[in-house]
Amino acid sequence: MLRSKWILLAVLVVALCDSFVTSVRVLERFKSRADLRVIRRNRLRELRDLAANGFTPTFRLQDDGNELSQLGGNNNVTSTNHIQNEKDQSNEDFGQTQISESDIAEAAVGQFRTPIISSIFEQHVIFRFYNGNNLTKTTTLRNTPLLSNTECSASDKFAIVVHGWHENCYETFWVKDLQRNLDTYRGGCVICMDYSTFSSNGYTYLFRRFDEISSVLLKFVRILQYEGMQFDKLFMFGFSFGGQLVLDVGNQVGFGAIEAIDTCDMAGVGFDQDRFFKGIHFRNAAKNVQCIHTSIDKGTKLMNKCHQDWRMGQCGFRQPASGKPPLGSHGLCPVFYNLAFETNFYAESRPIDCIMLRDPVAEYPSGYKMGYIEHRKDQVRGELYAQTSENFPYAVPHQA
Repeated sequence: MLRSKWILLAVLVVALCDSFVTSVRVLERFKSRADLRVIRRNRLRELRDLAANGFTPTFRLQDDGNELSQLGGNNNVTSTNHIQNEKDQSNEDFGQTQISESDIAEAAVGQFRTPIISSIFEQHVIFRFYNGNNLTKTTTLRNTPLLSNTECSASDKFAIVVHGWHENCYETFWVKDLQRNLDTYRGGCVICMDYSTFSSNGYTYLFRRFDEISSVLLKFVRILQYEGMQFDKLFMFGFSFGGQLVLDVGNQVGFGAIEAIDTCDMAGVGFDQDRFFKGIHFRNAAKNVQCIHTSIDKGTKLMNKCHQDWRMGQCGFRQPASGKPPLGSHGLCPVFYNLAFETNFYAESRPIDCIMLRDPVAEYPSGYKMGYIEHRKDQVRGELYAQTSENFPYAVPHQA
């Protein structure tokens, strides 16, 4: 009997020891992962500092997969390289992009923070000022005061346009169209933020740099505010990745201070997987936030974060006119938005195909339509639907 007790005790001790060893190994593994992540981030910061001082790295970081070769050197050369890379990658699909947990952590989506901006981003994010449909100034955060030599007055209305991945301010057709439309229908000063220097390294790299690029835009609007611009005269528009940027900056400013923000098919890849992004909304980013959704593969699947969430076409998932990039369901969104200055995309009741969607449908007045020129937005809150067609100008005649 005594011998059995000793055997049982020995087995118990061995089991406890084995459990302890396993726990130690797990803790060491987590610690090593955390240490590697810290080392990796420090190496990235060191490289960015070197790049800012003129050093151009040509290698890849282990396990990083992000080419840093274009972060230093002449800006004109970088822009030329970007244009070529944009052509080479025109068929690249968001759906093939792998976003890891460390990518999400570094992007810092949805987190309130003190802006820490690497000089490389201040130097290479470009702001183009337009007044009266004319380009009046191209500048960066390094050159202040920002409003000098722009022909813009601090008392003017301001509009900031932010493009998507693989796009820029000087070649992308919808950006040019929107700049002209805003000049015609809004007036004042129109500004385009161009971060295309950083787009050529791939979407994963761009996503990881979300925090830095967003902080540049936040600092830009804060400097404009310091120079006399009033937030209640500021309108912001962003497409895809640019949509996420303007909404993030709106949330950082907070208190519904900005006049209005409109977005087109804000990017979903990377963002939808982020727990912070899942938990936030954008209804405090501006007095009114209108979000237009046209795709389920590249745009966000979380279509309920704004004052008005428009589901265009087939429940906001796909468009009948969808073709090859850049005019797939995703790329058609800013096309619809520009057309809506003169073409009516009317709100309608929830289509039968979308009956399984559970977000509350908004109540809206007769003739309510998508776009900038609709002036009854303060009366409407919730989900809205507008059908689109296969053929230009893509609007479906209103059924009274």
